[in-house]
Amino acid sequence: MQLESPHIPLGISLDEGLKILESFSSEIEKCTDKEGEFYKIVFDNWECGFYERNGIVTSTWYNDSAGRETEEGINSKVNRYLNRYGEINDWEAGINNGWIQFFINHTSGVNMAYGLHKDVIRFNSIR
Repeated sequence: MQLESPHIPLGISLDEGLKILESFSSEIEKCTDKEGEFYKIVFDNWECGFYERNGIVTSTWYNDSAGRETEEGINSKVNRYLNRYGEINDWEAGINNGWIQFFINHTSGVNMAYGLHKDVIRFNSIR
């Protein structure tokens, strides 16, 4: 399985994050919610975006239904996303509250959470 969405590294500048999104779409949406400002792009099969604070990308998210047909496909997708933000062996499973599964990677300073269907995957800087 190949991921279609862009890799948006955490800790990069807002301008760098916007350039990554622009390389996929000229239609970038700027939104605001209780967490602050975020930018996103939307395609038929996936969408992604990032939150910024003080001009730095602090959190990224992906809404990607790829692999949803099988458990193997879902697990492959999740592993590919985890590999974007650190070595797979550095990730530790955290709490699973029945709705959300959490992971943490102390080496890369990132945590990850995904929802019940493993479509929405979010990465947050913990540094």
